[in-house]
Amino acid sequence: MAITEAPFEKEKELHEWAASNIGDFLPGAICIPGFTISTMAGKHGCPDAFAFNLRDREWFVIESELLVHRVWPHIAEQVTRYVVAVQNPLTLRKIRDRLFEHLLEQGSAEEAAKELGTTPERLLQQIEIFIEGTPPEIVVFIDDTNKDLEDMVHALKAGTRVFRIQKFIVNGHPEYHSSDRNAPVIETEGGDEGKASATANEALEALGGAELVASVRGFKCYRLSGDGSIVTVRRSKFYESSNDYWYAISERALDYFEEYGVTHVVFVMAREGLVTVPLSVLEEYFNAAAGTSKNPDGSIRQYHILISPGPESELLTKADAAGISVADSYLAFE
Repeated sequence: MAITEAPFEKEKELHEWAASNIGDFLPGAICIPGFTISTMAGKHGCPDAFAFNLRDREWFVIESELLVHRVWPHIAEQVTRYVVAVQNPLTLRKIRDRLFEHLLEQGSAEEAAKELGTTPERLLQQIEIFIEGTPPEIVVFIDDTNKDLEDMVHALKAGTRVFRIQKFIVNGHPEYHSSDRNAPVIETEGGDEGKASATANEALEALGGAELVASVRGFKCYRLSGDGSIVTVRRSKFYESSNDYWYAISERALDYFEEYGVTHVVFVMAREGLVTVPLSVLEEYFNAAAGTSKNPDGSIRQYHILISPGPESELLTKADAAGISVADSYLAFE
């Protein structure tokens, strides 16, 4: 059998294959064609597609690229524009409407309502809460990677997954293959940085100061000056639609927790305050109540953490079960 590796002729070839096989990379997600979105300054961009996992409350901006087009002059410019555009309320409403229209056209509105825990009559409202209350991830399908691409992804202020796809000619016919077994070759966590939240340094100063213990591939942890606890910091803006703060911790981050002896996670709640949660409490929450995102093989990729505002802050559950109080560690910013 004759097998030779071959280049993609156009990005469209890669995108059409990726869209047809999206469930192999984002289990449970539905994919809709891309359309023009805009930043608040009026800069436009058109992602190749959007994908939505209603059950796990995740959604994604999809872009297919060829590395030959180069990272900095082309790929970075486009992807960064998408990251900025999804902070525009008008863009979010457009995405909400297109998803709702797609569900109606496909006759799947009733099923979608069940996944969102609502009725068909209230589906549009719940889609709006889902879209506005959940930060999207950027998903890039590409034929190869390099250090520039890796640096770009780690610099983005958005969770990102990069999937590498290869093309082969087998007995004269094209076939496509993920050499990484449908897992991301590059992956970062999301987080709400900037003016919506106090900085990590502000949080650490509020706790009495700290020194850096480790900084590796976007992960940082610190030793508090007071009691010597090893902490890492997660930040979130406030989501008015769901009245909570949203964070994510990946399995990869948990490996860093173990490697560097992290004992607590400091959750910065916009500019309201913070809670300092022992890792043992988080593990209890992960085992009993936290939402999760899954890898294609069904294993857990990351945990979702929802925290209610202070001073009586709780780790919130997806169901009607009582939350886990973290009010004893709540500290308001002055």
